Amino acid sequence: MYMEKVIHFTLNSLFLECMCTRNKDGTKNLVLHGAQLFKRIKRRIINEDISIILNFLKDKPKIKHLYLPYNSITSEGFREIVQFLEENENILTLNIMNNDIDERGIRSLARLRNTMKLTSLRINGNPIGAKGGKYLGFLLLHNNSLRSLDVSQSDQTIESLVYLTAVLQYENNTLEKLNLSRVLGQWYYTLLSDHVAQKLSKMFSTNTSLKEVHLEKLFLTDHDIEILVYGLMYNNTLEVLNLSCNQIGDYGIECLSEYLGKGPPLKKLMIHHNHIGNTGARAFSFKYPSSKIEYLDISENRLTEEGILDILNTLRKPYPIKYLFIRGNKLGFQSRKVIYRMILSGELEEGKIDIKVYKKTKKVDEKYINVFESAVDFPTILSCDGMYALYVDKNELSLPE
Repeated sequence: MYMEKVIHFTLNSLFLECMCTRNKDGTKNLVLHGAQLFKRIKRRIINEDISIILNFLKDKPKIKHLYLPYNSITSEGFREIVQFLEENENILTLNIMNNDIDERGIRSLARLRNTMKLTSLRINGNPIGAKGGKYLGFLLLHNNSLRSLDVSQSDQTIESLVYLTAVLQYENNTLEKLNLSRVLGQWYYTLLSDHVAQKLSKMFSTNTSLKEVHLEKLFLTDHDIEILVYGLMYNNTLEVLNLSCNQIGDYGIECLSEYLGKGPPLKKLMIHHNHIGNTGARAFSFKYPSSKIEYLDISENRLTEEGILDILNTLRKPYPIKYLFIRGNKLGFQSRKVIYRMILSGELEEGKIDIKVYKKTKKVDEKYINVFESAVDFPTILSCDGMYALYVDKNELSLPE
């Protein structure tokens, strides 16, 4: 009987008020995360709930950010949200990732190209397809308020990518953050990564606003990176570049190192889950000291002791490293020893690196060995032999905002 009441729970203003969080500037967020709602009321947000949420927002001008991820909203429900955005300019951030919105919902949003005041839109994880990507390109062509756009894993193809990159290449100079991860090939065809690299390279060469770009899972190879770097050489604004989960090898990272050697404004580089190897790490170490990178993620890149030492020996530079991620590589005794000494000297902060090093003594030997054997608190054990014990502890890792 109790479960039946919970399943048929109806949203009300009191419940929605409890789901609001406050920001430092006095504004509020309405956070209705589908997974959290399912734990509380045993269901997710559906189209019938949208009218209740929008009526609640009409009387709450301080709510500037609306989060509706991981729910069951379709294009019909999204149209109601679009109509509300047309009449109300209070909402600045809309996160509606991982719902069931298709190109019909994006088409209704594109009609607000001249009046929409959103600064951040996350539509990733929705099956909007190539047509939806074209509508987003049309939106960017006329809208100057949007600063952040996430369309990753939304069934984009090279067809829609042409529209998005062309608009950012010639017309839009206000978008600062873009996520284009996981672009798919045409039906029954694989993605032509060289075409993707050419479009992105042209976009980078002329765009003057993009500061953060995520390009994961695009099957980019070494020669694609060579094409991409040609456009990056002409870019003076990019500060964050994510090339993770691609097929970048030693030659690709060598081409990327040539770009870093020019001293671009890039501060954050993520290339985890590639296969640069020790040869790539060696080439990277030659140009890395000339860069301004403060955040480096090279985890899961088939590095061994030799490659890790090449990277560690170049961390002393005019712009010191603040965050370093090297998990998933084979660290030996010497590299563990270097990391331990760098932490003691203050060159690396223990809370800003994804591994911890303990110098084992007779007094604590038995304690740490028992911890490593149980592996309850530390999920990923890298090694515990020799003089220095090394493990990953993601729970205590502090990440930048």
